[in-house]
Amino acid sequence: MNKISLQECSKLALETGRIILQSGGTTNRVELMMHKVCQGFGFEDSESFVTPTGIFLSLSDGDEQISTRIKRIEQRRIDLGKITQVSKLVNALQADIHNSRPLGETRSRDFYQELVRIDRENPYPTWVINLSGGATSGFFCLLFGGSWIEFAIAFLIGCLISLSLKYISKLPVNNFLLNALASALIVLLAKTIDTWIPNIRLDNIIIGGIMILVPGLALTNAIRDTMSGDLVSGTARGVEALIITIGIVAGSGAMLKVWDLLGY
Repeated sequence: MNKISLQECSKLALETGRIILQSGGTTNRVELMMHKVCQGFGFEDSESFVTPTGIFLSLSDGDEQISTRIKRIEQRRIDLGKITQVSKLVNALQADIHNSRPLGETRSRDFYQELVRIDRENPYPTWVINLSGGATSGFFCLLFGGSWIEFAIAFLIGCLISLSLKYISKLPVNNFLLNALASALIVLLAKTIDTWIPNIRLDNIIIGGIMILVPGLALTNAIRDTMSGDLVSGTARGVEALIITIGIVAGSGAMLKVWDLLGY
């Protein structure tokens, strides 16, 4: 089997790990997939250390050559579809080994092009994402005892918040400020609609809107990383979820206080 160069293999493995980590994958999955990529291209000796903000990969050819790469992760989002696609791609690479198919330069080029396609892919149009956000807010409002009128209001607010997050996330702000601004906007919209439509329960509407921002996956990954022995990543993800929660509370609480001081 014609092996690719050490540097090329480490590049492919690092790119695989980056896409999975940026899409919300757990650190143990990132490490496993990178090891499979290295193994798939003929390099058995690989070590990796992954945190939510960085990937460290060291690869050896078994002799004297060693390649070490570091990748900084600055932006993360939830996209389980990309994690699934990358996992399927890596598993297909493993299947090629068992079928004794050639894994030289051509296979590495195809593998990289597929990674680029997955990374650039936007599987859902904006209107679907916005409607999904509205449905999330609306049905959580019903779940907490809201009426159908409150469901409609929460649905509208959820759509607007999902659309707003697309633009707020482009601002140079951290997760704390991002969620604080989004939760403050939820309260502002709910309070504004309340001045037009009387006899509605704002708590159901606000809670429904906030559910879009709740860091459920971050908390789940924190527990999974901790249980799998990745204590650094588990702690970091847990703190991240806590900071996001504090931002949500701070933003909504501040807007409620401002509205109260205005006398409404």
